[in-house]
Amino acid sequence: MGRDRTPHVGIYGVTNAGKSSLLNRLTGQQAAIVSPLAGTTADPVRRTFEIAGYGPVVFIDTAGIDDEAGELGRQRVRKTRQTLTEVDLAVVLLRESEPSVMERRWIETVRANDIPTLILPNRAELLSSDEILKRIRENIPELSQKVPPFFGERPIAAGDTILFVCPIDGAAPAGRLILPQVQALRAALDLGAIAVAVQPGQLAAALPVHKPRLIVTDSQAFREVTAVARELCPATEVTSFSVLLAEQKGDAEVYAEGLRAVDTLKPGDRILIVENCSHQITCEDIGRTKIPQWLREYTGTEDLRFTFVSGRDPFPAELGSPGGYFALAVQCGGCVSTRRQIQARIHACRKNGVPITNYGMLIRKLRVGRSIHR
Repeated sequence: MGRDRTPHVGIYGVTNAGKSSLLNRLTGQQAAIVSPLAGTTADPVRRTFEIAGYGPVVFIDTAGIDDEAGELGRQRVRKTRQTLTEVDLAVVLLRESEPSVMERRWIETVRANDIPTLILPNRAELLSSDEILKRIRENIPELSQKVPPFFGERPIAAGDTILFVCPIDGAAPAGRLILPQVQALRAALDLGAIAVAVQPGQLAAALPVHKPRLIVTDSQAFREVTAVARELCPATEVTSFSVLLAEQKGDAEVYAEGLRAVDTLKPGDRILIVENCSHQITCEDIGRTKIPQWLREYTGTEDLRFTFVSGRDPFPAELGSPGGYFALAVQCGGCVSTRRQIQARIHACRKNGVPITNYGMLIRKLRVGRSIHR
């Protein structure tokens, strides 16, 4: 088990409870602007900090949970609520020794999102920075610090060959691999495996030479890669970078259950595409262009309607609409996201009765079918 991306710690409280001052005190820096004026903190402020004997964490300073300065104040509170999808620990800073009604409601909200809570009374003025950091370290849940191995329980040993199929097309970034490919290559090297990278057109020539234990492809090349692998090495598993991420950070069983909803899609159905990063859209974009195209081909209907969510943007309010506004949600692998963020997206969909699946698992179904290896 390896350390996941840095655990996130949110600092919450009412207006002028001392949240920004606490962040500055803990980090020893002027990380956040401190002012007696209400509403000084607007967008969440994120700072990475190394805790001695533990490792790095990301502190998130937030706007007051009671900000009522008109529409701008409500927007600040919404931004604060959004951070609940990414934090592993919530530090709630009380003004007094006991929580007020507003503070108590916020604590209930945090706990309803299954987030561990550290309550610091009296603006934490009676505690040293070292003591607060010690409590933070002790309260970060173990699950948020570790994730399953990148290749799951597959029996990959030192010296085994893993073959990576990395298409270089118009959607590929200039001069580098995309992050899931880099993560997979690093995971293979950490295991002592032999990592071989090819483009789809080079696969047939590479397989007889390298005889891989596992083939990992970009999802969009699933069909092409699987056809070649079935002919030349039928016993070798073919999977994708996105499927590996689904197993590592997501919930493969929930995604598999959500995948069944694809076969019940009908004209007029709405589909939510969840991109956990922000990027420039191209004509070969996997989430914006190819998945919608393949879903229309698979279902035989052009009348499927798509809504897109990118980065840390909140889900649309319609997610919770009665009667099932969305028939399906499809989430990317989440290479730039923590496991907590991916799990929070899954939780929100399930809570609202929306089936959710993963890019890679969906593309495998649409492009290859149920007879794929594994």
